[in-house]
Amino acid sequence: MGNLFKILIITAPLAALVFYYTVVKQNQMDIEMEKENLKFEQKWNEFDKDFVFNRDKQKAEQKVQQAEQKIQEIEKKEEEKKKKLKKFEQDFEKALEEQNQKQQ
Repeated sequence: MGNLFKILIITAPLAALVFYYTVVKQNQMDIEMEKENLKFEQKWNEFDKDFVFNRDKQKAEQKVQQAEQKIQEIEKKEEEKKKKLKKFEQDFEKALEEQNQKQQ
């Protein structure tokens, strides 16, 4: 019973770190997908703006500009997430090294 308790004490923090890392990576992938969707929307609106049968070219131009603004916002968020992820990875590696040193 004592060994089981020791194993739980050692593995619980590592499992929490792995779970947190997974959540952070998933958030990063969500942001990347949103960015790609906005790029597609922007290109579609540019195509629609130049389309022969489009009567409201000004509205299409506004959609293109809105998509560009959203892309810039997403890129800022993406940079912030990359910085946080890099810091977390460094902390994670440091914690693993400390855990290995304690076990030896």
